[in-house]
Amino acid sequence: MLLKELINKSVYGTIGYIKSQDDIDILESYILYNLLVLKEFKQIVIATNYGSPFQIQNSQLWKKYFPECVLIDSRVNRGHNHGYTDLDNLVFDWCKENNEEWLCKGANDVIFNNSILEKEVGDADFYYMNGIGYGGMVKYDFDFNRIINEDFYPQTNFYFINISKTDFLNDKTFLNETYQFIQSLPNYNGRIWEYLQGWSCEDFLKNCIERNNLTKYHLLPEKKYLYLLQVIKDNNIHDCSHKNIMIEGICHFPYNEQPIIEI
Repeated sequence: MLLKELINKSVYGTIGYIKSQDDIDILESYILYNLLVLKEFKQIVIATNYGSPFQIQNSQLWKKYFPECVLIDSRVNRGHNHGYTDLDNLVFDWCKENNEEWLCKGANDVIFNNSILEKEVGDADFYYMNGIGYGGMVKYDFDFNRIINEDFYPQTNFYFINISKTDFLNDKTFLNETYQFIQSLPNYNGRIWEYLQGWSCEDFLKNCIERNNLTKYHLLPEKKYLYLLQVIKDNNIHDCSHKNIMIEGICHFPYNEQPIIEI
């Protein structure tokens, strides 16, 4: 089927952090870039953390383009790691509470080309882009075939998931307990995974997929994935979220003043 068919029956759930008017302006430019595709979704749900009181401006911006969209402002901002998982839970739980079948989980700093509407995909419960960096390739001794066959570390900034076949995304009790733990640490460095092995939004998403026995579909064709792996190896790219790389019409684009590499 065409990805457009999946988009048409999916809620687009995006998350973000806003602290300035510049953030609002950049967000509007991303909305405009994505507008044709965004209008194909059945609903838009936005979950946001704030560093300054920009709730009204954020609401006005989204309502300008999507009058029926749903805005969810997080009551507390627990920082980059816990804040991200809290926002993911907000859009996931909204879909659960409203009996939605499909969620396309995105982020405010993700852009996509109109070409994704015509992308052919197979049947699955979960569609994703795998996240891997140079460090993640080391344990496979840079054996690309092993990586393709064995590595599963789904990126959390863009994926489709059949909500109706899942229980939960991020364990809230565990999040609360680990948040209290890091609050007690002297000189905490902000990298929670260095204190708690397996603490990452990618691991939590992976656990959800495996716990619920969802069938998977990698949105990146094998030939292009091999090329991406070579690019990562040759350029010593350690970031598994592939920032500023346009892949199959999808790009995690947090550095808007830097160029995009398209593969």
